[in-house]
Amino acid sequence: MSKYFIFFILISNALFAQMGSLKGIITDVNSKEALIGATIRINNTTYVSIADLDGAFTFKTLPVGSYALQISMVGYEVKTVSNVIIEAQKETNLNITVKEESATLNAVVVSGNRDRGSEISVITEIKEMQQIVVGVSAQQIAKTQDRDASSIIKRITGISVQDDRFVIVRGLNERYNTVLLNDALTPSTETDTKAFSLDLIPSSAIDRMLVFKSASADMPGEFGGGVIKIYTKTIPNENSSNISIGTAYRGNSTYKSIFNHSGSSTDLFGFDNGTRNIPSAIPSTRKVLEGASSPEVINTFKNFNPYYTIKKGMAMPDLRISIGLNRIFKLKNNKSLNTINTLNYGIGNQLTQNIALNRYLFNTNAGTVASEKEISYNDESFNQTVRAGLMSNWAYVISPKHKIEFRNLFNQLSSKETVLRKGYNNNNIELNNGSMTYEQKSIYSGQLNGTHKLSEKHTIKWLGAFGNTYRKEPDNRRYTSSKTQGSSDDSYQINLQQSQSPTLQQSARFFSTMGESIISSRLDYERKSEILSFKAGTYTENKNRNFTARWFGLVNANNLPANTFQKTPTEFYSNLNLSPTGVYYNEGTGFEDAYKARSETYAAYALTDINLKDKLTINVGLRNEYNTQQLATRRRGSGEKISVNKPFNALLPSINLGQKITEKIQLKAAYGKTLNRPEFRELAPFPYYDFNFDVTRIGNIDLKTATIQNFDLGVQISPSRDEVISITAFYKNFQNPIEARILNAGSGIAFGIGNAKEAYSRGVEVDVRKSLNFIHLDKFLATFNASWIHSNVTTGFSSIIGENRFLQGQSPYLINSGLYYNGDKLQANILYNVIGPRVYLVGDGVVSPTVYEMPRHVLDLNIIKEVKQKIELKLSVQDLLNQQYRYFNDTNNDKKISKNIDDIFRSYRRGTNVNVSLNFKI
Repeated sequence: MSKYFIFFILISNALFAQMGSLKGIITDVNSKEALIGATIRINNTTYVSIADLDGAFTFKTLPVGSYALQISMVGYEVKTVSNVIIEAQKETNLNITVKEESATLNAVVVSGNRDRGSEISVITEIKEMQQIVVGVSAQQIAKTQDRDASSIIKRITGISVQDDRFVIVRGLNERYNTVLLNDALTPSTETDTKAFSLDLIPSSAIDRMLVFKSASADMPGEFGGGVIKIYTKTIPNENSSNISIGTAYRGNSTYKSIFNHSGSSTDLFGFDNGTRNIPSAIPSTRKVLEGASSPEVINTFKNFNPYYTIKKGMAMPDLRISIGLNRIFKLKNNKSLNTINTLNYGIGNQLTQNIALNRYLFNTNAGTVASEKEISYNDESFNQTVRAGLMSNWAYVISPKHKIEFRNLFNQLSSKETVLRKGYNNNNIELNNGSMTYEQKSIYSGQLNGTHKLSEKHTIKWLGAFGNTYRKEPDNRRYTSSKTQGSSDDSYQINLQQSQSPTLQQSARFFSTMGESIISSRLDYERKSEILSFKAGTYTENKNRNFTARWFGLVNANNLPANTFQKTPTEFYSNLNLSPTGVYYNEGTGFEDAYKARSETYAAYALTDINLKDKLTINVGLRNEYNTQQLATRRRGSGEKISVNKPFNALLPSINLGQKITEKIQLKAAYGKTLNRPEFRELAPFPYYDFNFDVTRIGNIDLKTATIQNFDLGVQISPSRDEVISITAFYKNFQNPIEARILNAGSGIAFGIGNAKEAYSRGVEVDVRKSLNFIHLDKFLATFNASWIHSNVTTGFSSIIGENRFLQGQSPYLINSGLYYNGDKLQANILYNVIGPRVYLVGDGVVSPTVYEMPRHVLDLNIIKEVKQKIELKLSVQDLLNQQYRYFNDTNNDKKISKNIDDIFRSYRRGTNVNVSLNFKI
């Protein structure tokens, strides 16, 4: 393969030798001020650039030759610069001045498109907005080298990420956030939580990300932390193609010995080809239950794939490939058709060793007497993830006033995990358990939208969107085996139920599918004027979910002797051992293992913007949302029908105030009422066994919709065009907040969900973006953002720990900081992130203590080097400190964690990742 790579480099060098570059600065001829946003177009080509905050523009690669430039900007004369010579492997520099147009001239018509993905554009956009907003640009994303949206968003003020994909805004967990993709609601990617998995959206597809922290009538009413708007790219600046090839070395994983299990031949593409499906010969649930021990039924189960397929191997380096194709098609009458397309593929191998999981007996003398362990596990996990994504966005520009866009994003993500567990319990039993799981997700999001500027004052926007998620868990297997501690016999005994009833924990095969679709539409009308502007619109949303599960387990209904089970898993789980007088499969599927759900939302809003002498702006709006949630399932055991119907109508007022003190200082204040609805899975009583935590997860049909009163007050200072200093204080009051909790479930525990009665959250955020040119470091930029938060659940789940504690999922502080170097051919940055201890699960304070997730300091280093024109080398070292993930029990219920008193619940390390990639632009 290396000779082909060398050949490709030689050909690339020959091509690039015929290329040059062009840089310049556009300024006002009289004032010498930079002309921010000026459009620089190369005549008779598709090359276009937009001047940045310094009036600078760049064309990194141009074929050798002579060109004419056209510079245009509203209020200025169109200027043409001729005979611009581009020489091979040389950089041409220009300083261009432009005159203001005279009053007698007609207005200049600019047909270029605003580059919304630049840092300057995003900063300007945020400054112009009346809500409390923070964001990140595509330009900044490229510098951090983050792979997906979940990695990007944690760089933003007051935001962190849990489980590498779920967003925490202002310390509130993922359920309090709403994610919009190109202004359309995203379909859910999780069966157990109310969240959208941001790791499905690759960073290369993102134009910008904005997080709205204060309410406005034209935004969805369902959020408590923030509304996260992700915009994907639609209009390129030029015709281009690019290829990026990268690899990653994981410190704790790469080239290490691992255990993996066999799958299908298409696993490398992110989906199972049917190998793991339930064999068609397996009869219906009723027939299995009626004749599980019959030879006829047992013979059908011999068609199953082998149960135990764990094998040794080696963890290979990660691989990532990205291909991009951008095109501008010029049509008649100045119309154009634009397209941006990206194809991404990645495979990652993560080995995690020494994953500790402990559960303790209740300790009334915590701090003086050590807690007795009920169970103690040490896991080794190998997870192979595959992601493949395709984005194809199209924009039909009819004129500068009329545009229609069609955006498409498809992602395929799979995870194949093998977990080997060693441990013991308080009955002096040594354990040797295992799990083989496979999960695949397919998500599609498509939007067709139009913008029509009918006049300088009147604009109409419309959007129709469709989203679909398909999630499949085929043939997830787990087993348990045990022996007496200290036994001289090294063989473990496979554990099975001595009855006709299987369990999900022991020798079970679990299959599930979930399909969810969302159809939504919106229509917005806006009338702008200098003093009083008006906006109104409607929104509709129809969401449907269908979930089904089926599972089987081996049983020892014949009460076979112990030596029958003292075999290796390979020997014991052979299908040849199935017989009416031996072990056999029985159906474990219950009435509750399926549900159907739907949700309908109808909303209308109106708001006004009042601008008083360009100093005071007032945004006042009212939104009405009617939502109904319906869910149908059956009760465990009896099969009694369960029908959930939760209609909820809400009037949601909002107001945003902006007071400009000077040209560089602005005050902002906001109030808004918002909602937080239960998710379908949270309402369903379906029990799901989670091997990694050794618990069952269940829903709650009695969940209520939470309401939130939001208050914000902040100041925004802009020392210069590209610098920002903002300080914001906020307060939130919750009625019926929804929290994750630990439940007692017979002999064990379960993870569930419930409503506390009331809570509040208050805090302060600071965001600083500062150039270091004041100490003569012109190419350096420093960023710092931090949040300090206090919350209190005034009435919770129990009298012992329900009151006067932090809200579940919230951190008392979050800190992000970064130092950026931006050279001509070298960019580098170092980034730091930490979150404070937060409640992971709410306990009952009697049998199960509350669990806290502890702080973890993260340091990343990124370098981008232009080795040749159109060739970039990228190096990223992520999680340099490799600190441990730690979860502690609040053993003595004092609502804080002390290592000398409280017990560790779970801990592990994932290792430092070193990523290297080459990017070729053609």
